Formats: sequence, structure tokens, C-alpha cells
Amino acid sequence: MVGPDPTPPSVVTADAWHEDLVEGVTRGKVDPGAWWRGFDDPILVDLVSAAERNNFDLRTAASRIREARSLYGIAAADLYPEINANGEAEFLDGNQANSSGLPVSDENFYSLGLDFGWEIDLWGKVRRSMQAAEFDLQAQVEDARDMLVTIRAEVARSYIEARSLQGQITALRRIVAAQAETTTLAREQFRQGVVTEFAFLQAEAQLQAAEAKVPSLEYELATTINRLSVLIAEPVASLRDRLAATVEDFGVPDPPREIAVGIPADVIRRRPDIRAAERLVGAAAANIGIAEAALYPSLRLSGQGGYTSTQFDRLVMPSNLGGLLAIEVSWPIFTAGRLRSVIDVRNEQAYQALMSYEATVFGAIVDVENSLVAYGSSLREQSRLRLVVDTYDRAATLATSRLEQGVDDLEALLDIERELLGAVQQLAVIDGQVAANAVGIYKALGGSWNIEENTIDADATIVIVEDAG
Repeated sequence: MVGPDPTPPSVVTADAWHEDLVEGVTRGKVDPGAWWRGFDDPILVDLVSAAERNNFDLRTAASRIREARSLYGIAAADLYPEINANGEAEFLDGNQANSSGLPVSDENFYSLGLDFGWEIDLWGKVRRSMQAAEFDLQAQVEDARDMLVTIRAEVARSYIEARSLQGQITALRRIVAAQAETTTLAREQFRQGVVTEFAFLQAEAQLQAAEAKVPSLEYELATTINRLSVLIAEPVASLRDRLAATVEDFGVPDPPREIAVGIPADVIRRRPDIRAAERLVGAAAANIGIAEAALYPSLRLSGQGGYTSTQFDRLVMPSNLGGLLAIEVSWPIFTAGRLRSVIDVRNEQAYQALMSYEATVFGAIVDVENSLVAYGSSLREQSRLRLVVDTYDRAATLATSRLEQGVDDLEALLDIERELLGAVQQLAVIDGQVAANAVGIYKALGGSWNIEENTIDADATIVIVEDAG
């Protein structure tokens, strides 16, 4: 076969990640298991399973795989001869005349035969076409896997965000309840002349400001649940009811205690977007061979044969058998440089595919590095915020007691409650970010690969596990 043989591209990567790994993140071998199960939340597991079954984008990806398989079948068919059967019957009436005005014979005419055509694949044009179609099919499979990795991560992130917003609303209502008690106390002390009207109004305004935050959080929660319902392709009402009914039992899921991230070379073997880009490099190389084959002579065999007779009952007789065989040789002598230009185009497309592959590899490495930075930063912020909330909570309890005893004024308690409200809300947000950033690490690493099959619909099955080579 003419043209270059497709070979897997190579790229040099670092031996380790540049980001310092925080506690709980190790350089051990990446666990190929279902990472979402590590969050120990059965509702999350159910939602991911629902998305695998129902997601519209995954169904579309499965359709593209079926399309690519059919395109491969079209390319492979050119390797074989094309054979057609034909038959004919003519019934003539003696009353008709021919071009000379003489009556024609009233004999009937029957024929039954075959014709075939076959272009011999001398230079590998058809085989290169099959290679290109096979690489395109493999790229579609990898694209579907990449879609599966993305959908799983988006379901997990949306679920975590919903739980985080539920936690923020719960925390806010708890703070509102405490501030309502403070406002009630301020009202009594104002009536007794212990505090000024300004201090009482300040307490009431602070309570109203806290209550005003609830509707916006409820709106964010509703839009998040709506987004999640689209991902799993299920009615939003049932999903909303399910999350509301389990809010007391399930909060923001905690990420696994240990996350293994391996080394950068592992990412190249695992990430489906990199594997898809690699397949497109192979397809582009095969297309060069197709273009080069057009420079050389082509050989085509064609023929036809069969039976002809004026009597239907004697049609299939050896004496009525006839046929012909033709050999056609075609060689483009002058095309004004068109064929060479096509080869140049294919070479440039192959170079572009290689550059896209290398860009995908480096982008994947950066994705992991960024996810490690985000996870480490959110963990450190979470640890500090927990201390802040605990400190403010104890201070608020102490300030309330001292106010009731007449030791401190109301303004000191209001200041503490205002700071406590901000810290509690910020902690609820960062709890969700920690879990979401853990999901980001798993997504950047390439998702799960130990599941043998993932059935998208009754007609298409995406195979998740294959040789990493």
C-alpha cells in the first residue's frame, strides 16, 4: 500500500505533577472504579445511573457510533466486486412494423443474466479508506466515552450544588431564627428603656436582610434541580420532591478520604479525548495514502453474461449462454497538479491533527494541575472557615448571655451575628466546592474505565473498557 502507515503519536510529559499534593491526594495508581460511589451517597449513585440510561447527549453519541460503523461498511464494500442480476422479457406483436415499414416477427424475447464490476485494489486505496473509516469509528467511540465522563461529572456537580444550596438555606434559616430571638429581646429591652430605638431598629433591619437572602437561594436551587433533571432526562417535579424529602438525611457528600492521581503519563492512556485525538491522527495518515493512490494506474474488471432465448421454456440452455469480459486500465497522465495538491492538503491535515493531539495532551495535563490546585485551596479554606464559624458561634452565645445580664450592649451581639451569618454561608458554599473540586479531579483524570459495558439504548452499546494501548 502506498502512503504512510498510521502510527500512534508520542509526546513527552513530566514524571510528576508540579502542584504539591494535599493530604488525602496521593501519587498512587489511579483507581479505575466507579469514583462516584466513593462519595457514599446512594442518591448520587442512582442519579448517575439514570443519566447513563437516559441522557439525550449519550443517545446522540450512540447514534454517531452506529453511523460510523455503517460508513466503515460502505468503505469495506469497495474491496469486493459488485454483482447485479438482471432479466428482461419482450413481447412483440406481428401487426407492428419496423423502420422499413415491413411487419416484424411476433417472436418473444427473454434474457436472464449477471453483470459485475471490480476495481482491483492495487495500491491500497480501498484498504486505506477502510483504515480511515475504522479510525473515525474508534474516534466516535472515544468521543462517546468522553461524553460519558462529562455527563457523570456534571450530574455529580449539579447534585452537589443542589445539596450545597439546601445546606445554605438551612443554615440561613437557623441564623434567621437566632436573629429573630435577638430582635425579640431587643424589642423587650427597648420597651424597658435598656436599649435605644436605633439599636432595636438595627436588629430588626438585620433580621429582614437575612430573610431577604432566602428567595435568591431558593431560585438558585430550583435552576440547579432543573439542570440536573435535563441531565438525567427525568421530570423535574419528582426530582425536586426526592431531594426535598431527603434533605435531612443527605447533605453535601464528602469526597473519598484518599484520591490517587498517578503520574501525567497515566492521563494520556486514560483520557478519552486524548485517545480520540490519537485516532484522528491515524485517520489523517490513512487519507494521505488514499490521495497518493490516485497517482497510479487503476485496473477495473467488468463483464456480463447470461442466457437469451425466444422461448421461455428453453431459456436456461447451454446453447443460449453467452457473455463478455472487459479489462480497463486508467492512469491520470495530466491533471494540472490537482492530484499533487490533494496530497499536499492531506499532509497538512495530518499535521493539523497531530498538533491538535499534542494540544489535547497538554490541555489535559493542565486540567489535572488546575483541579489539584482548586481542590487543595478549597480544603484549606474549608478548614479555616470551620474554625471561624466555631469561634463566632461561641462568641454569639456568650454575647447573648452577657446582653441578657446587662453586661454588654446590643450592638456587640448584632455585629457578631452579622459576621456569623456570613461565615456560615461561606462555609456551606465551600463545603460544596470541596466536593465539586474532587469531582473535577476525577473528571480530569479520565473518569471510570472498569465498567465493561454501558448500555445507552437497546440498539447501541458503548464499550468502556479496552486495551489502553
